[in-house]
This record gives sequence, C-alpha cells and structure tokens, in this order.
Amino acid sequence: MAETTYEAYRPQDYSPDARRDVSIAVVSHNHLRFLDAMLRSVYGQRHRATFDLTLVDNVGQPEIAELIRDRYPQARLLVNRCRKGFAANNNMVIVGARARYAFLLNPDTELQPGALDALVDFMDAHPRAGACGPRLRYPDGRVQLSCRCFPTLGSFLVRRTPLRLVLRDSPIARGYEMADWDHESQRTVDWLFGAAILIRREALEAVGGLDEGMFMYSEDVDWCLRCHLAGWEIHYVPQAEILHHLDDHKYNSFFTRHRMMHYRTMARFVRKHWRHCLRM
Repeated sequence: MAETTYEAYRPQDYSPDARRDVSIAVVSHNHLRFLDAMLRSVYGQRHRATFDLTLVDNVGQPEIAELIRDRYPQARLLVNRCRKGFAANNNMVIVGARARYAFLLNPDTELQPGALDALVDFMDAHPRAGACGPRLRYPDGRVQLSCRCFPTLGSFLVRRTPLRLVLRDSPIARGYEMADWDHESQRTVDWLFGAAILIRREALEAVGGLDEGMFMYSEDVDWCLRCHLAGWEIHYVPQAEILHHLDDHKYNSFFTRHRMMHYRTMARFVRKHWRHCLRM
C-alpha cells in the first residue's frame, strides 16, 4: 500500500495507535461536490464518541486537498497515485486503524444529529453485534431500502436482469429488498449497504477487511456474510439516520459499465459462497 499511496495532508495530532471510539473511512472518486456537506455533518456537531476521519482521494482532485487544508484540518487525506477499488481504498484505512469501531461512510452521505453516537451506543449495548448500519434516507426524506436478504438466483434474475422491468414489484423482489417491512424498528438483517457500516474491531479482526478482488459492488454482501459465518450478528439501527444522495440510475440501468462490474463481483461472490448460496 505504501508504494501506491501518499499522504497529502496529516493533522499534527493524528495517531493511528490512539484508542478512539471510531475510525471513519471515506473514499472519494470524483465526489468533490458532496464532500463539504459530508464533512460539515461530521465535524459540525458534537459527538460523545471520539473519532478520527481519513479521506481517500482516489483520483487526485486538487480542490479536495484545498478543502481539507482550509476547512477541515482535523481530517487526514490520502491521495492515490494509482486508482483502486472501493474495497482496497477502505482497507487502507480500517485494517490498520486501532479504534474500537471502524465506520465505512460514503462521501455522498450526511450524518443527521446524533447518528454516530446512536450507532456506537447500540454496539456497546449488544456485544454479539459484529456490525450495524443506520436508516438511510434520500434527500427528499424517503427511506432507502438499505438492508437486504442474502441474494438468491430468483432475486438476481428479477433485480439484475431485464426481467426487472416487469417483475420489480414481485414477491421475490420485495422479499429480497425487505420492502414490506416499515423500517421503523431495530432488527437483525442479512446485510447492509456499504454506504454506512459500523463494524466492531474484533469482528474485523476475525473476518478480515473487504474483499479486494471485488473492485466495486457486492463487497458489502460478502463482508456481512463472512461476519454471519464467523458468528457475528448484523443489525439495522433506525435510531441513527444518515442522508444518502444515492444515484439510482446506475443501479437501474442495464448493459452499462457499472452493471458489468456488478455481474463480475456477484460471480465472485457465488464462487466463494456457492454452498451457502445453494441453501439460500
């Protein structure tokens, strides 16, 4: 990792060995337009939980370095010499961190008041919880269906092929998306969107980081399944809310670069977990 990444900015008081509550990992890939709002939502409110934040700039936008230097000097910035995938970029931060929890947070999110503390409080009160995630909302206030059941062949066909055009509201699709549940109550789930996942240090050490063979997509499904297989629970915690500027278009289109990438990573997921997939 050292040969492909350099630190563009590092606050004087940053120490990877400090026993903070949370280490936050944010990866930007041309996400400059979201970063000020995201960082303001983190640093602009008081938290009981102590934290550090590392932003990985995957493409090297000079404006990001200026933003960190001028407005958020508390943050650490890493700028990649070579572009990496979502998993590899997050692993740069979380695998070597020493905080009690690691928090994957997308650059197009905004913490709502008390969200970080609600997630940490929940994990502190539930020692078998390996990871948890908040309720995500679109900017217009709608709830995002951010926790899912593990995929089956049927859910893949109705979600990731043109069959979606006619079966998007079928029982299989709605069951996979957990669409018929009100998302108002805390519960255990199969997996959570990687846009916002808080993972316990012990669980991370037990299962390892995100699968870097999955350049982008499906790494969150794989990570949560590995937690389950190691005996950890995954929880949805609606008491914590985060705004997420999710671009639905790239998920709802077919025969695009993003879709092909998703097919490749899902194929890797099935190869890794085919015995488990047969039981789904």
